[in-house]
Amino acid sequence: MLLFITACNNSQTKNELNGIYTTSYDNEFGKGNDTLNVTKANDGEGVYQILKHLGVVKKLDGKEFPRELITETWTLKYDAAKQTLFELKTGKTLIWNSSNKTIQLGNTLYKRIAD
Repeated sequence: MLLFITACNNSQTKNELNGIYTTSYDNEFGKGNDTLNVTKANDGEGVYQILKHLGVVKKLDGKEFPRELITETWTLKYDAAKQTLFELKTGKTLIWNSSNKTIQLGNTLYKRIAD
């Protein structure tokens, strides 16, 4: 019985990562919105896929350039003990904060807006 409860709680924690996370920025170099759509990949244990959408308007000498849309797909391995996601191709490390429902990539903090 205890094993069943532990397995259910562990599965629930991992599924908690699934969702849509977003951040926005505006500085002297540009402004934009960045969205991460996190889903469990296949039935792989601790393997996730992130579809990243970035809409950016670059700025140079006070002039704004047309909006660019950039889309990337990442495959990541989740380490439950460290609460980190490690991107397998380029080595990016994302930190999952389960209490705040946020993901941090470098200095950028993404907040979950939907499941």
